Amino acid sequence: MNLIVLSAMFSFFPVTIDHLPLLRHWFAQPHVSCWWPTPEKEEDFFAHFLKRIRSSDTHPYIALIDDKPIGYVQMYHIDYNNEKAGKWLPKFPEHTVGIDQLIGEPAYIGKGYGTRMVTDFIRFIKTVDPNITTVIVDPDPENKAAIRCYEKVGFLLVGLCETPYGNAYLMRYDI
Repeated sequence: MNLIVLSAMFSFFPVTIDHLPLLRHWFAQPHVSCWWPTPEKEEDFFAHFLKRIRSSDTHPYIALIDDKPIGYVQMYHIDYNNEKAGKWLPKFPEHTVGIDQLIGEPAYIGKGYGTRMVTDFIRFIKTVDPNITTVIVDPDPENKAAIRCYEKVGFLLVGLCETPYGNAYLMRYDI
């Protein structure tokens, strides 16, 4: 049997202050805003994302296809001492990270791009930090499209849990 290795469809670029208007546009899209509540005022939104850009624990990226930005992805290090960064999580292996993502451009929704973006991002973060062994996601239990996407990538259900943001469908992918 021959192994077929798909080349990466996506590339990832660190978010800069110049991306904030694009992110604000994406987060205002109905297919995004129903799952990702963010500040409505422009200055509050920008301040919210400036914290992420400058954080040493959260690493935000723009996801591109052929240099066209279509989505947002972030990787964060688990911090069991911080309520927003993992205090509520069960214990995972030492080199576990969480990821969150969205397709911002409506034309790319429901066509399999999310699955490829997550797959390519996992490959990408392994090049950034080869020690990563486990990736977690925590979609809203009602976000069936996200859950199906993660299942296609290979994430497995850990269980339902309560987070600072509400109930979550905690899933895990071991690299």
